[in-house]
Amino acid sequence: MAKSNVWVTPKAGKFSKMLIDDLHIIDGVGLASILNLAPVYTNSEAVALWVQEKLTNEYERYSDYGLLRCSLVGSVPAFLQGECW
Repeated sequence: MAKSNVWVTPKAGKFSKMLIDDLHIIDGVGLASILNLAPVYTNSEAVALWVQEKLTNEYERYSDYGLLRCSLVGSVPAFLQGECW
């Protein structure tokens, strides 16, 4: 994962790295728009910002990695998901 130009909390950074590794999210662009973020962000930045937003707005729910992962998977259309999703 390339160095990001966005700042997130350490927990959001940890969870976003876990999601990127677990789901084999490639470095590139395109995911930001799907996650309702500005399309200027790379896939890794988009995941980090998405995780930060979830933790900021609904910490009690999304502090559980499994629920966070399910929510991300549910946010991406099935035809765009890789086999590991």
